[in-house]
Amino acid sequence: MVEGFWIVQFAGMEGKGGGVVVITNGKVFGGDSGFTYLGTYEEAEGMVKANVLVQNFDPLVGNVLGIKGDFSLKFELTPGGDDELRGQASTPAAPGFGLKAKLTRRADLF
Repeated sequence: MVEGFWIVQFAGMEGKGGGVVVITNGKVFGGDSGFTYLGTYEEAEGMVKANVLVQNFDPLVGNVLGIKGDFSLKFELTPGGDDELRGQASTPAAPGFGLKAKLTRRADLF
C-alpha cells in the first residue's frame, strides 16, 4: 500500500528538484515552491501508475522539464522496499523527454 506522506525528488533536462505529496484513496496531492500537483493513482501488477496535473502558481519558478505553464505527467513507479518508489514520468507537453523520480515515505497517514 502506498498511502502516506512522501518526499518526491526528480531529475529532468533542466536539472533537479523536489517537493512533497500525499497519496491517499486513489488521489495524489502535493507541490513545491512554484507548482501544485493534483492527480490520481492506481496500484497494479506490482507497480504504481499515476496521472498528475502540474499547475504553475508562480511563473518566476521554472521546472526540471523546461515547460512553461501547466502540464500533465504520467508516472510509472516500482516499489524499492516499503518506504521507497522509483521510476519515471513522461508528458505529452514534451514528447521524447521525461524525468526520473524517487519517492521516499516520511509518514503514514493513520
